Amino acid sequence: MSGRRQRERGQVAVYAILLFPVLMLVLALVLAVGSLEALRTRIRAELDMAALTATQALDVTALTTGHPPRLIEPEAEALAREYLARNLATTGDVLAASAADIASGAEVVITNEPGVDPLTGTPDTAPTVSIRVAVPARIPLLGLAGLGPTVTLTVTGSSAART
Repeated sequence: MSGRRQRERGQVAVYAILLFPVLMLVLALVLAVGSLEALRTRIRAELDMAALTATQALDVTALTTGHPPRLIEPEAEALAREYLARNLATTGDVLAASAADIASGAEVVITNEPGVDPLTGTPDTAPTVSIRVAVPARIPLLGLAGLGPTVTLTVTGSSAART
């Protein structure tokens, strides 16, 4: 019996040495995916706030004359891009491009007529500002897994002007 134990001596160390890198890789991937989802949630909130701010570009003249609410499209688009850039600037050094470049490359759609939102596919009954943005982000933990440390998150959001 003691001869068998001597032959098995050190097997746990071999398993630990072989499994440790695999476990660390799995941990790095779990943390990277968690970081990506947290960043996506934050960007979605920033995008929604930019769209909500852009809905303030209401045509006051139309409202005072009794017409249905309408958005002034150039003003709404400018507000959406400005506030998106401001909001993204607070994200920190995670972004792989400047907040201004990301905001200028965003797809902003303003609809004043009822119908289907072209970006989100949801029905619109009020003037709506919709934004789709592609945000390149640095996630260093992905480099540990042998993947590229930069990924692009595409996020869409919208807000409707209600009176």
